[in-house]
Amino acid sequence: MPVYINKSEFTASTGKMYYMWRKKAGRTVVIYLGNRSMDFLEFMDNIKNNCEGLKEIRITSKKSAFIEREIRGYLEGKSKEINLKVEFMTGTKFQKKIWQKLNLVSYGQTISYRKLADMAGYRGAWRPAGSALKSNPVLLAVPCHRVVKSDGSPGRFKGGRKLKKLLLELEKSG
Repeated sequence: MPVYINKSEFTASTGKMYYMWRKKAGRTVVIYLGNRSMDFLEFMDNIKNNCEGLKEIRITSKKSAFIEREIRGYLEGKSKEINLKVEFMTGTKFQKKIWQKLNLVSYGQTISYRKLADMAGYRGAWRPAGSALKSNPVLLAVPCHRVVKSDGSPGRFKGGRKLKKLLLELEKSG
């Protein structure tokens, strides 16, 4: 039985956003959210070729007003939460644990790479934790922009340093 995944894009206050989603148990579930077309295309190829247990994946173009409304509300400072259910269809056990623990970092708060690794039970694995964030398939919904260097400087971000600084300022002022 095929698995249907929807893909779309929209323009937000920060620029173009790309996303993939599907309905699961009657809920909208986000599989991918990002701001770079090359990452989006790479993720789509990865999903098609590497999802164990899914025999056939069909990707169709279809928008989700719900997802777009949630992202726009957050980026415009109207909402402090992105109420999206996330499904990790890619990633190692380590990466998924890092991403899950990152969801415990509240709006307006930051955490160091070292502290995030410790929270996930991987004491001292701050570099691998940083690498896991580079593979985060759902920017904003899994708030990797809230992870900073131990000295408080922003560090890198899959969505770009400019966007990371903007998101940190948005949360700081909100």
